[in-house]
Amino acid sequence: MHSDPEPAPGALAARPPAPLAEPVLPLTGGAGLYDHSARDAFSPATVRMAGVAALILTVGVAAWLVSANAAFENGKAGGTPNQLAPVAQAAVLEPGSPAAEGAQIIATKPCVGCHTIPGIPGANGQVGPNLTGVASRTKIAGGAVPNTGPDDLKKWILNPPAVKPGTAMPNVGLADDEATKIVAFLETLK
Repeated sequence: MHSDPEPAPGALAARPPAPLAEPVLPLTGGAGLYDHSARDAFSPATVRMAGVAALILTVGVAAWLVSANAAFENGKAGGTPNQLAPVAQAAVLEPGSPAAEGAQIIATKPCVGCHTIPGIPGANGQVGPNLTGVASRTKIAGGAVPNTGPDDLKKWILNPPAVKPGTAMPNVGLADDEATKIVAFLETLK
């Protein structure tokens, strides 16, 4: 049996010469990037066909979902009048009344930035609840505070954190007279 000679202790075995680079291939996409598409499992045409087929399938499923939904057939896909509710109208206020003065006061306070309030120009906030019908609600503050009459509303708007700790509604520093007039206006929102 014939064997290669052993290298001297501590010396490295000689390496056979190897090519330093692959055979010359056309460059695509920048320096040093080779076109390896010939080695891909699927041809570019096959991938394009699969993409078109997936798009056609998606459109077909969407069309089937729309046609299967009865709400599109009967014209109620946008909601029924019961779900959409008409835009609330504010009560007609007698000039000089406490309710009319309350409406003027509330328009100058930060309330309008957080609440939608019928009859108050610019009061279209979305952070707090819509105050349409607030006088008819048995509970306010997310159901945490009873609303049995004007006194409950007044107590709430004078100092919300004292009534419901942790509430996002701030104490805006209303005077007692201001709160009374604001409540008179809110009581018209039934």
